[in-house]
Amino acid sequence: MSSINYRPDIDCLRAFAVISVIAFHYDIPPFRSGYVGVDVFFVISGFLITRIIRDEARAGTFSFAAFYRRRARRILPAAFAMLFAILLGAGVILLPQDTVSAAQQALAVLTFSSNILFWSQQGYFDAAGITKPLLHTWSLGVEEQYYLLFPVFALAVFRLRRPLMLASLIAVCAASLLLCVIQTRTHPAAAFYLLPARAWQLALGALLAVEALPALRSQSLRIAVTTLGWIALGISVNIYSPRTPYPGVAALLPCLATAAVIWGKPDLNRTVLTVASPMIAIGLWSYSLYLWHWPVASFATAMWGPPSSATDKLALLGACTMLALASFYLVEQPARRADWQITARALAATGATAVAASITMIMLSGFPGRFSPQQQAMAAFLGYDHRSAYEEGHCFLTPGQTFAALQPDCLAKGARPRVLLWGDSHAAHLVDGLKRALPQITLARATMAQCVPYDEPGQSSACAEFNRRLPGLVRDLAPDIVILSGNWTRTAMAPAARASLQAVIKTIADTGAEIVVVGPSPQFDRPLPHLLIAAQRFGVATDGHTLDLLGEVDEFLRELLDGLPQTDYVSLIDRLCPRSRCVLQTSDDAPLAWDDGHFTAQGSALAAIEIVKASPALAASITPRSE
Repeated sequence: MSSINYRPDIDCLRAFAVISVIAFHYDIPPFRSGYVGVDVFFVISGFLITRIIRDEARAGTFSFAAFYRRRARRILPAAFAMLFAILLGAGVILLPQDTVSAAQQALAVLTFSSNILFWSQQGYFDAAGITKPLLHTWSLGVEEQYYLLFPVFALAVFRLRRPLMLASLIAVCAASLLLCVIQTRTHPAAAFYLLPARAWQLALGALLAVEALPALRSQSLRIAVTTLGWIALGISVNIYSPRTPYPGVAALLPCLATAAVIWGKPDLNRTVLTVASPMIAIGLWSYSLYLWHWPVASFATAMWGPPSSATDKLALLGACTMLALASFYLVEQPARRADWQITARALAATGATAVAASITMIMLSGFPGRFSPQQQAMAAFLGYDHRSAYEEGHCFLTPGQTFAALQPDCLAKGARPRVLLWGDSHAAHLVDGLKRALPQITLARATMAQCVPYDEPGQSSACAEFNRRLPGLVRDLAPDIVILSGNWTRTAMAPAARASLQAVIKTIADTGAEIVVVGPSPQFDRPLPHLLIAAQRFGVATDGHTLDLLGEVDEFLRELLDGLPQTDYVSLIDRLCPRSRCVLQTSDDAPLAWDDGHFTAQGSALAAIEIVKASPALAASITPRSE
């Protein structure tokens, strides 16, 4: 047992954190930034672990063996139970590639490095998070690395005089916070997943544990501080948007709010404890709830797609809760009470078995024999190599590249008719098809990831520069037609974005070129090969899996551009999804898209044919014009 006194308010914080995270992942309002619950957990961990180490160091009873034994009892039994369920579920439900990925994730969890694995998988076209059933364990990786490193540091600084000890902890906290703010802008994946940029949150809890702030003597003041902390926590779960850089400066609000609740520590009477008893209970179950909530959502999505109705979300909550309670009462609690020698042997055997099972699944390529040859061929598109067709790194610039990286042959003038394609990845995926549909044209390509062809909030400086070069590029190339294409979302409907798009079109029209704006391409709620195979295996209907916003944005663009001189608008939704039923496969049975919305080469060819049919300007370009 630790020497720390039980704090029911901390269990309430745990409950708030896990409810926030689950509600965010299950898309339950109003927790649109419920991911801040992880930050709350980090501050709590920093406080509790530091308090235990400090109290035992003062008493002369601290032991590394005892410390890690407690951590193993707390973390490993329930985590191992969850791992085995994931490996079993992957071998039955997931496609071969996803089964291999799940086994790789399990190995990362077993080596306390899952956060490093997921950080390394943050490329522009990497698989969506929901396809990774162990993605949520990244936060456990951060905490486990902290447990490995912090005790040695803590014992060293606890030997210093108090001013030096506090200065050391403050320096770590400040340096990590500074790194977090910088990396959130320069290397956001590293800031999110890796320990160095998260250490300040744990260090903030540590500062509370060593009483860097004096105890509040007045009960009324303690209540006031705690109340303000809870109010700030309530605000933090609904204040940030998907475009808010995170963690960075934004993470200060939930972390300082958590610190305020821990620091306040008001005396709780029987009435308050009775009212708070449901939250306290959820706090006690929070670890198991956190472990199970994401795999439940991941496997459900693999079979039936993302939950969309209230009934779907209630079913997920019910399944998550039942598994969590079983984990808590049948695994967590017995492991804490069992004799350590028995528990240690069981954990070692379980870990070794999990490693062997994971390696076997990887070596056997995820058991592809479970699937028919047609399903295996469809599943192979999940590993589709788009780089050549999209001209990645050459004419299609990836994050980290700038306009200067465009190769000269991408912007060659050539013979007329000349066409310039400008936009993001949803322009790049048209290149292969346009080359096939219009072999007689000179096609210049200037595309950049995450860079729609107009100004919108949150664009990178490289994208802003890329778009600033558009007028000069059009003047230099003197194209007959400019095709604008992008991943149009509701941000295009904002007044500033709308004005920017209209200005771009006017700038192009003033050069005499004609403009073809290609509207949103069909996008699905999961990778299309997943959907097509799930339809065969689980009887999932293929209709109703396109994103709802597409029709709204498509209609907005149609109305916005109607009547503009020299401008054609092509609705890919009309052409590829007539009567709300999208084309899912091409004539040779290839999927239209290899992920949730980027065309395969076959899909690109089909889309290009439809674009040419729908655009008078492009249709006219089939007959070459003289210089």
